[in-house]
Amino acid sequence: MGSTAVHGVQQPARLTLSSLLLATALLVAVCAEGSDYYQLLGVSREATTREIRQAFKKLALTMHPDKNPGDASAHDKFLKVNRAYEVLKDEDLRKKYDKYGEKGLDEQQGGRYESWNYYRYDFGIYDDDLEIITLDSGDFEAAVNSGEIWFVNFYSPRCSHCHQLAPTWREFAKEMDGVIRIGAVNCGDNNHLCRRKGINSYPSLYVYRAGQRPEKFTGERNKDDLLRFSMQFITTTVTELWQGEPFQLSTHNAPCLEQGLHLLFSVAAGVALRASADV
Repeated sequence: MGSTAVHGVQQPARLTLSSLLLATALLVAVCAEGSDYYQLLGVSREATTREIRQAFKKLALTMHPDKNPGDASAHDKFLKVNRAYEVLKDEDLRKKYDKYGEKGLDEQQGGRYESWNYYRYDFGIYDDDLEIITLDSGDFEAAVNSGEIWFVNFYSPRCSHCHQLAPTWREFAKEMDGVIRIGAVNCGDNNHLCRRKGINSYPSLYVYRAGQRPEKFTGERNKDDLLRFSMQFITTTVTELWQGEPFQLSTHNAPCLEQGLHLLFSVAAGVALRASADV
């Protein structure tokens, strides 16, 4: 214990009640910061699965033991972050944690992690693509039964063919933005969901429509074939406008304009054709 000098005499310092309360509050705050899974990942309790995954990836790239070989505590620190992610990414485990805290969880959860290269190159292939919606066990059924058309890519982060398809899938998603929903399911993180859907090879591409049987894509994995396959599920109307005819679409003759308008141009013998497709 420290001491204070009063008129040259050393006397023991007295801890006041207020200082004790302050120290206790700080200790509680530090403990909470070190153990609360949401705080560990730096996300709110209302964070989506995608936000949780993105936050974890950023931490993994900086905190991973592979990137901190001189830090003896790096392994234990990253285990805590990995455990937080493994729990919060899972809908059922997250509910248990929100209700009971760590007491409601298996102590072995999150005890293993991947190499730094995995998190850098393979983890969450489509998380940063705005046109591609990453679906998880918690939101998959609601999405594909929403009444919208979904084209879903079931992939594994360790699958080389999945990585080869990724650039094409991104281009295709941009082409179909506003026409149908383009999704992706990481079967590495959603193994139970993929098994329930009968996915046994990667990548597996399916079109989902509410109340109807999923349709599997079996063509060549190029943008043109993906577009042709998708368009057969879309109800379209086509309006031909020829040169000299004013190009003017009103809500009277294009009632679905707010759902998407595709314009195609061709020139032959000096004549321009413009077509519109309303979904």
